[in-house]
Amino acid sequence: MSLLIWRGPTNALVMSPESPKLQYTDRVRATDIYMGVQSVCAANMLPRGTFGSGFRSGWVVNQCSVETMRGGIGRMTIEWEAGGTSATQPLPVGNGKLMPQELYPKIERNQIFSGMDMMTLHIVYNAHYLATTDTGMTIGGPPLITASIATGSLLTNKYYDASTSLKDPSVQLPLALQLYNHLAAGAETYYLAAWRYTYEEYSYSVPTISPGGIIGTPGGPYAGNLPAGMAWIRLADDLEPAGVNGSMNKLTVTWLGGPLGYWPTDIYASYS
Repeated sequence: MSLLIWRGPTNALVMSPESPKLQYTDRVRATDIYMGVQSVCAANMLPRGTFGSGFRSGWVVNQCSVETMRGGIGRMTIEWEAGGTSATQPLPVGNGKLMPQELYPKIERNQIFSGMDMMTLHIVYNAHYLATTDTGMTIGGPPLITASIATGSLLTNKYYDASTSLKDPSVQLPLALQLYNHLAAGAETYYLAAWRYTYEEYSYSVPTISPGGIIGTPGGPYAGNLPAGMAWIRLADDLEPAGVNGSMNKLTVTWLGGPLGYWPTDIYASYS
């Protein structure tokens, strides 16, 4: 074995003049290099996930290694990553993603049926149900719709009144027959284009998460540049650890955009 040629203390480590090294990549990283007797270096190794103290408060060990050099000298390298509630280094910049989302609402939600009265809708569905259960078409189908709307026979003979456009038989009957034909052909839903917008937010402390179901205006990297004419509802957040030993958190925020008025404001809350 070669003779010990280390000139420093034999029971302590000395930080190398080339320390620290800093890196700003996807994460903020720092590297400290210590020199000393190899056995002292080995005894002072830090496990991955160890949170720092002193001037390394706000950092967590990502990796620690020791090299054995000539003369019994050791070289300990500690790779740190910014993390923990004491961290003050810049956080990673989250990515954003805008993807098409297919919605298949019920056929009666199409704008062509916006003038249909709720009671007319009930009559159409009752007629469709009776038509599918009565093969002779003696009960359900267009005859039932026409009679129900023209005379109000299933309700009262005063329900449909031409003086009120919403309940005018001449308006309701064509809409009812049109909807019935779609249902009879099996078209119970229709395609509606929408968007799913997700983006990431990083934090050193555990953030507050949203349970979703809230109508509002999305933030994130595409804020202000999202498709126009859309109403957005926030879905439940997704939270996961992103750093070593839980030293950082990644919050994924998701918004679903549909046409204006698609999300009922009496059902979903709104941001104040």
